[in-house]
Formats: sequence, structure tokens, C-alpha cells
Amino acid sequence: MPPTGCLYSRRHFGRMIAAVPLTAVRLQQTQRLTLINGVQFGIETFSFQDLPASGDPRIVPTIVSNMRDIGVAECEIMSAHVEPFPGVSTGWWVQARRAPGYERLREEARQWRLTTPMSHYAAIRRQFEDAGLRIYLYNVNFNETFTDAERDRTFEAAKALGAEGFSSSTVISEARRLVPFAERHRMFVAMHNHNNLVDPDQFATPASFETALAFSPYFKVTLDIGHFTAGNQDPVAFIQKHHARIVNIHVRDRERNNGPNRPFGQGHTPIREVLRLIRDERYPIRCYLEYEYGSFRFSVAEVKRCLEYCRQALA
Repeated sequence: MPPTGCLYSRRHFGRMIAAVPLTAVRLQQTQRLTLINGVQFGIETFSFQDLPASGDPRIVPTIVSNMRDIGVAECEIMSAHVEPFPGVSTGWWVQARRAPGYERLREEARQWRLTTPMSHYAAIRRQFEDAGLRIYLYNVNFNETFTDAERDRTFEAAKALGAEGFSSSTVISEARRLVPFAERHRMFVAMHNHNNLVDPDQFATPASFETALAFSPYFKVTLDIGHFTAGNQDPVAFIQKHHARIVNIHVRDRERNNGPNRPFGQGHTPIREVLRLIRDERYPIRCYLEYEYGSFRFSVAEVKRCLEYCRQALA
């Protein structure tokens, strides 16, 4: 066996699954796993906060290089790292909708999505697969500014990227609109939470997640344990109850009572308890690092520190 925390090679991974029917595997040949004591790790590409601007051709090669440097083999890639415009152009941030020229920018983004060939996304997928890496989730923040044609096209884009499904910072009302698209494309959408406890349309509490999970079996959860803690919720209890519907967690540290982001281990988020629960119960929940607390060091260095904290927590 390779040492704890290493990347599994194709040859070793092939031996592990040799006795498993291929129909049950559903993995790219190029995929590796980043395992620490049986817990699978990946990264949210938001963590790379020093990337070139959206649309710069250096973005994807930089993400690939960063992942290889850190030693994580799988990611949740942000739409702003795939499309040539920042996420604020697509209406998720309500403040952006008040900016001069927003309607024009939103329509330009829509037309780009509707007309860009799938070869654009397939080429991005190849860059990851050629490096032995994988895009598991496409992070698209669906909202009411999407047309049905745009929603449909975005599902096709996710398939071309090789993603299994979506992670989405969305709202309950938009989740209702997504039901027929998720079911037609047979692709899951994992709802990502924040800590807005004022707006009942937001994903922030166990009840809000449970509302969406009842809409469709194709709806899952991306549980941001930092945001959940900041909203004074209990991530350990939620994972124990809903582990079968949780695709991945975002591992980050925040303080309670809508407190700030902190370096791992310095906030109130029960990172150690969550990781050990997933390990001990053998839940098939991916743990994606999300670096957001800010420092003068480059993102890669900080993500390595985050991963080392997790490795020690699972030792």
C-alpha cells in the first residue's frame, strides 16, 4: 500500500478495483484519488485567489499546476474559471445587478453560453485528464436570470467538462425551476449553503436543505461547514442525519454568530470532528478544501497548510 495521504497511481488504483464491475466504477481512466486515512480530498478552485482574470488562457493551466503541486487530484471548478466573464456578470450577486451596464453584460454572458461549442469545455476537460486530474463538480450559481435555454445549455457544458454534477450557491425558488433539467439530464445538483438566516429563500439551515431534497432525488448537498457554523448550525449533526445525500463538504473555518473566516483550527468550525466522523463512519463524502481567510502568502502555500491541518486531524 502507498503511504497515507499520497495520490494513487493508475496502476495501483486499477489493482484496487480489478474485482469491481466496471459499471459500478464510472471513473475516468486518468482519475487519481487523494486519500488521507480513507477520506477523499479535493479542492474548490475558488481557493486559488491569485489566478489571472476570467477569460485569461492561463487560468486552467495554472489550476492544473497548482493541484499537482498541492497533491490533490479532484476539483470543483468555478464557472468564472471556465467562462470568459466573472460570476458577477451572471446575476448571483444582487449588488452587481445595480451596476451601470449590468443588463448588457448579463445578455452577453447568456449569448456566450448559448453559442459556445461544447469543444470549449471538452478542451478544458482534456487539460485536467492529461495531467491525471479530474473535474468532479461544476460550480454554477443558478438564479432567476437564467433562461430555460441557458439552464439546459449549462447542463450540457457540465457533461462536456466531465463533471458528475453541479455545486450551486442558489436559492430554494430556483431549485424548483431546476427539477426538470436535473431529471432530464440525469445529473445531480448539490445545493451550497451560506449563512443568511434572514431570507427564507436561502440555503442556510437544515430545514432549507430538506425542502430542496424533497423536490427531486437528483438534488444533493454541498455542505459548507464554515458557513453552517457561522449561522450557528451543527455540521456534525447534519452530516449524521443526511450523509446519504451529501456529495461533498467545503472544509473551511469560521467563527459563530456570522463571524469571520479563520485559518484552519482558529475558528469555531468543528473541522476535526467532521473529518473524523466521515472517516470513522466511512461516509463517501468528498472533503474539498476552500481557502478564504486571506494572507500575504500565495494560495498554493496556504492550501498546503490547510491540507496538512486535515492530515494531522486524521492521523
